[in-house]
Amino acid sequence: MTAVASDRAIATDYEDVQVREGARSGLTIAIAVHRTVDGRALGGCRFEPYSSTNDAIADVKRLARAMTFKAAVTGLRLGGGKGVIAYPPDSPPDAYHRKLALHDFADLVDSFDGRYITAQDAGTALEDIAYIGRFTEHTAGHPLSDGGSGDPSPYTAHGVEVAIRASMRIPLAGRRIVIVGLGHVGSELARRMREAGAQLAVSDIDPRKRELARQLKADWLEPHEALRAEADLLAPCALGGVLTESTIARLQVPFVAGAANNQLASEAAADQLRDRGIVWAPDFVINAGGLIAVADELHGFDARRVERSIERIGDTLQEIYARAAAAGTNTLVAAQELATERSGGLHGNDT
Repeated sequence: MTAVASDRAIATDYEDVQVREGARSGLTIAIAVHRTVDGRALGGCRFEPYSSTNDAIADVKRLARAMTFKAAVTGLRLGGGKGVIAYPPDSPPDAYHRKLALHDFADLVDSFDGRYITAQDAGTALEDIAYIGRFTEHTAGHPLSDGGSGDPSPYTAHGVEVAIRASMRIPLAGRRIVIVGLGHVGSELARRMREAGAQLAVSDIDPRKRELARQLKADWLEPHEALRAEADLLAPCALGGVLTESTIARLQVPFVAGAANNQLASEAAADQLRDRGIVWAPDFVINAGGLIAVADELHGFDARRVERSIERIGDTLQEIYARAAAAGTNTLVAAQELATERSGGLHGNDT
């Protein structure tokens, strides 16, 4: 990847975007703070392959902005941020260099002086956050044994299940649901859908996930087949940008509700979905369960309180659907308007 200057600040509409070349690892380390509330923004750390530094910067900015709307629409007193550790697709770091990169990332987190709190995200695990926590106190999403929320994946999957039920408004038993992406969240969602009696079809770029499909008695679809499969609902749970003009044109589902962030390749995709009569559950609304759980740590984790908050995702989604129908707009616009109202305008540096 193209190298970047150490401590370079990117001039944007964001409160702060910092990009470094890790002093120990040589990898690109980036943190974006879109907005702070009460002086804080929260968002996970992604440790993922990127084709270029520019791709990593664009992704961390998109994700930070989505976190702002996610926190706002959920009613959390937090702003949105995100961190990325980027490595070349053909050169994944070994265990030693991975720790060097995590240490580099911790240094950058610490430089924000608490304005950015990091947690687990794609490509990182609880042990990674614990390691980062050796070098900065600005972490969340700690193990259950330490009084934390533990793995956020089950909470995220719970929120998506709530959204699926609120969207379809019929029993899930016998309904065909296609889940694309069997990572931590997608796998948990698949188990939940199976327990609800749904007829499952699943897909992943990793062929080893076929074993989970077999355990769940789910049909296996290749990735190129999954987005055009006929079903009652499609749940994108892998990478973002999957809903493009061409993929939307081939969809054969009335509902789309999944855990992946930034599912729309562009905001125009929301209009295309509406024009096709496909109900899209905005991703930043329905995948907020993990954020709700991690944020709850900041004032003493209470699992029952978290579960009650996650159940309210269904009410929020119904309000978004009603707003979109009344205004003749798409669900993305309706969700953004609701988030803006709940946050008092989404202005930066709110107190």
